Amino acid sequence: MAQETIEAIRQAELAAEQTEKNAASEGDKIIAQAKAEAAETIMQLTKDAKEKAADALASAKKQSDSMMADALHLVEQELSTLRDAAKAKEPQAVQLILSELI
Repeated sequence: MAQETIEAIRQAELAAEQTEKNAASEGDKIIAQAKAEAAETIMQLTKDAKEKAADALASAKKQSDSMMADALHLVEQELSTLRDAAKAKEPQAVQLILSELI
């Protein structure tokens, strides 16, 4: 009877040790999986942020190009207006110079 009790205790201790090892192993697996998932999440968030930044940069460049084109168009219009005004006054300027010379 005492021998059976000792054997039962020994079996219980072995079972407890195995359960502890299994729990530690399972805990390590869970931690490793959590780390892998966290790394994947970080990579995905980083990728998403880079894509959003690239999209914002492309949008800003497009807007800048459009503003530059509009400004260039306005400058060309102003230059054309000034040339037309100068050309319109050319006969008067020639007449004034000729009248001063004669």
